[in-house]
Parts: sequence; structure tokens; C-alpha cells
Amino acid sequence: MARPTVFRMCRRVRGTEDASISMPIEQEIQQEITAYLGAHYAIEPDQISDDSTLEDLGVDSLGVLAIAEIIEKKYGISLSDERIAGVRTLADFKDLILLKIGER
Repeated sequence: MARPTVFRMCRRVRGTEDASISMPIEQEIQQEITAYLGAHYAIEPDQISDDSTLEDLGVDSLGVLAIAEIIEKKYGISLSDERIAGVRTLADFKDLILLKIGER
């Protein structure tokens, strides 16, 4: 599945002196997910790739819903439970998020 064109969107990096520095939104989403997995599942960033399945990472359905809630609040989007249920890999999750951001 091709990634939506939204991946080119950028957001300012929080906490930087130079406001002109920005990061692609896809990278920001990856960092949000990676931070959650590290904090709640003790998964190191180098263990996470786009091809990682949530099952392989040991992320249960409550973990998926928690990540979705964080993303929904941060980006002002709504991820339906049916769409979330279809997510198998981190790439699937990011694609869904980018799609919803693009629809906004």
C-alpha cells in the first residue's frame, strides 16, 4: 500500500531553539509510538521497524487503543475501532494515522 502524500507534512520540533527546524510528521508519529512502546513494554527503539507486528512486539489490544488515544488527542483525529482492528504492523498503524490526518 502506498503511503499517503501527507508524509511530506512537517511539524515544528518542540524544544528546539531554531523554530525553522522541522521533522516529517511520519517521523514524529514513529517517535510517539516508539516512546510509548519503550515506556510501557520496555522495547528498545532498535527492536522496532515498520515491519514489526504488534503481536511480535507483545502489544495487546489495550496497548493499541492507548497508542490510538495518544495519537487522536495529539493530532485531533478519530481512529475507528474497526480500522484499528485491521492494523497488523507499525507501518499499517502509521498509514492509518497519516490517512486520517490527511482527511482532516
